[in-house]
Amino acid sequence: MSNQTIQQQIQLLAPDAIFEFFIIDLPQRTGGGRFYFHAGTNELNQPVIWQGKTYQPMPIQATGFDISGEGKLPRPKLKVANFGGVISAELQAKDDLLGCQVTRKRTMLCFLDADNFESKINEDADPNQHFPDDVWFIDQKSLETPEVVEFELASVYDLMGVQLPNRQVMRNYCQWKYRSAECGYTGRAFDKDDKPTDIAGADFCSKRLESCRARRNYFADGIIAFGGFPGATRS
Repeated sequence: MSNQTIQQQIQLLAPDAIFEFFIIDLPQRTGGGRFYFHAGTNELNQPVIWQGKTYQPMPIQATGFDISGEGKLPRPKLKVANFGGVISAELQAKDDLLGCQVTRKRTMLCFLDADNFESKINEDADPNQHFPDDVWFIDQKSLETPEVVEFELASVYDLMGVQLPNRQVMRNYCQWKYRSAECGYTGRAFDKDDKPTDIAGADFCSKRLESCRARRNYFADGIIAFGGFPGATRS
């Protein structure tokens, strides 16, 4: 495990390259699932492994994540290669991926899993050394050509544009921490596809209404505690 932190690494005169990863969570209405992408390969010309997860190579360009001092939330753009119309086919089948959660993860070369290197050794490998995750949602498809598809992302705070004194109005996103007192769920584990699982560490909630409904029988008295506002509409 590394003796250096990512804060120390970025202050070096010649810091390591930053690796950028993307996770796309599809809601149940589009079939569900979680996909891992990175715009490149590792030293072995294979998918990059980070925190034990395999990120498939996919030409991706992400811009506009910087926060300005003007008080406005950024609206990042995510461009994905559309070779052979593969992405277009997915869009047609899955409602343009609107509302899908996009998580951007960033770390540095020196902290990657040892499996990325020919020697299978990396004494600096450390899954805990990374920049804070960025969580966004696909708000609209801004461009689609035979070569590329571009999406505009929105912060969860920017999706609805309506705010109460203490809570943001979000139609299909639960604001409660999974298994917290507000959530109230204490039942068996479910995986990322909202299926019961006995695999340790696979317990995951996508924060969607469908996730609550899948667990209904394991809530006390069968009453779910969804932390969103399903009846809300965008202004």
